[in-house]
Amino acid sequence: MKIQSVNFYNPSFTSDRRKFDVQGHIGSTYDGLWKRDSHYTPQNLIDTAQNNNVQKILVSTLSGLNPQGSTFYKSEQNAADEMINLKGNGKVTFYPLLSCQPGISQNTDTAKALLEKHKFYGLKFHPTMTEMPIADNFEIYSDYMTLAQNKGLPCVFHSITDGKSNPAQIIELAEKHPKLPVVLYHVDLMSAPGQMAETIDNISSSVKNGRSNLFVDISWLTDFDGKGEESKNTIRQLLEKIGADRILFGSDAPIGEMGDKDKYRQFTDFVENTVKEFYKDKPDEAENALNKIFYDNAEEVFINKKWYNEYLKKAKKLSGKTIAMIAAGVVVAAAIIAKIVTDKSKKNTDNRPSRIMHNA
Repeated sequence: MKIQSVNFYNPSFTSDRRKFDVQGHIGSTYDGLWKRDSHYTPQNLIDTAQNNNVQKILVSTLSGLNPQGSTFYKSEQNAADEMINLKGNGKVTFYPLLSCQPGISQNTDTAKALLEKHKFYGLKFHPTMTEMPIADNFEIYSDYMTLAQNKGLPCVFHSITDGKSNPAQIIELAEKHPKLPVVLYHVDLMSAPGQMAETIDNISSSVKNGRSNLFVDISWLTDFDGKGEESKNTIRQLLEKIGADRILFGSDAPIGEMGDKDKYRQFTDFVENTVKEFYKDKPDEAENALNKIFYDNAEEVFINKKWYNEYLKKAKKLSGKTIAMIAAGVVVAAAIIAKIVTDKSKKNTDNRPSRIMHNA
């Protein structure tokens, strides 16, 4: 009796795979894409996530990412107040990000004080929404990233080639902080295929040459609006060029379609089947890649943080070397001073009046 092969592709089984969504939102903003005021609550996130086995979500408040002077603008401090008591519901756990405002804030004092007092899991930047382009505020963005690295907090950036949140400039910032995990949300949102391919190549080159510790999330790489083949091609390029280890699952929930649990499921199924197609005839590799993308990578970058432990070890080692060098320098300096004192003493002794020869 011949047993036929079984095709395990199931258009809805992805909902059973555990997920760590690295991009969720609460708060208020004017949504320029949908041309409407938007107000998102924790319950909106829960309603979308809990039926899709989303166990953890990184959450930022859009209120702290609005341009200064706009209707829904909140300062870093007031925006953080929205996040401090943020909780899930037992099934879904929220992990708050600090919404940051480089350019509006001219230093990191407020962010530093908030991080010392409250628990956050990363720093969120949205140069497009805050209307503070990276190019015009490069050094203050870098200062925030230095703070993040010292606190062991990854940085996440809205990424789009629009003159404000350009991926090329995010990469440049990341290369100033080569150990710090930096996530490009959306890779390069809504870019044409050629531009997307260029961004992926730039990320790949930076990572492979050890210049940065970059990651991407794949939000909006969906099959909605006839974008299926284009999105599939982008995910394939990411798998080929940077590998599953640097791809994170993010949804942008509950914005747009991602506020609908059925659309959310459709998106996750699309990602799953695209990855399986890439690893055709290699089911073990496909499963390993899917677990990394949907959960394990985010768990490592934001929760376990092996990267930060290594950073601290290196910093401690360098500090020990510095102390040793200083100590050695002190010893050498002391020896030089002692020699100078001795030589001077000898000179003074040899020139005492009783030792000077006079002519008769």
